[in-house]
Amino acid sequence: MLDSGISKLPAYLKSVQNRPFKWGEHDCLIFTNQAFREMCGEGWAEDWLGRYMRDGWPLKRKELQAEFGYRTFTEAVDKRLQRIEGVPPRGSLVTTKKARRWGIGNAMGISVGLKAAFVSKHGLVYHPIETIDKAWIKT
Repeated sequence: MLDSGISKLPAYLKSVQNRPFKWGEHDCLIFTNQAFREMCGEGWAEDWLGRYMRDGWPLKRKELQAEFGYRTFTEAVDKRLQRIEGVPPRGSLVTTKKARRWGIGNAMGISVGLKAAFVSKHGLVYHPIETIDKAWIKT
């Protein structure tokens, strides 16, 4: 990730801070992909958009596995981003079990330092970085 791109993250977060979670419009995949697009000029999962839902609902775990060809979400992300151990740097894609979860069993968010931003039904919520179980960066 370009160091200069991280400076665009606060403006993006502010622009969506009150936007509620809505499948296919502002869910955790769309939120995190757009954050990467703002910071890096391209999303981390452009080719996944539009493929994880059918008839307005997210695919179930087995359907996701069949659609994307991976056993787990972690395996899929490990193929496209670099996994980070320890404290994730600002702008990292992160997962937690402490926020709204979907078919992958975790919620996806973006690290903002000592916290990470996640989409909730009322807009963005922030969880302490200690609640993060996995993190990745774009190389």
